[in-house]
Amino acid sequence: MLPHTLRNTPASAWTQLQVAIDGPVGSTWTATATGERRSPAEAPAGRSAASVRLHPETTWRLCTRGIDPDTALARARINGDHQLAAAACRIGSIVS
Repeated sequence: MLPHTLRNTPASAWTQLQVAIDGPVGSTWTATATGERRSPAEAPAGRSAASVRLHPETTWRLCTRGIDPDTALARARINGDHQLAAAACRIGSIVS
């Protein structure tokens, strides 16, 4: 979902964005710009252009449209490129 969310966000090739969900069931994802596309990637060897850390409750509500992206962004801890981080906070999911 993260590469799809970032598909219209301009970024130079090999620019990486890391999204981390806190807590015991959390995880970390990295998306890498590869020209015109974004691909899932292993954690970067260097530093990501941006990183976003979210609380699990914020993530759940964001992905199920229980809160809007601006609210999630205000609750997120962001390092680096704010525009790239804001794009990540537009993510949504289908939960069954």
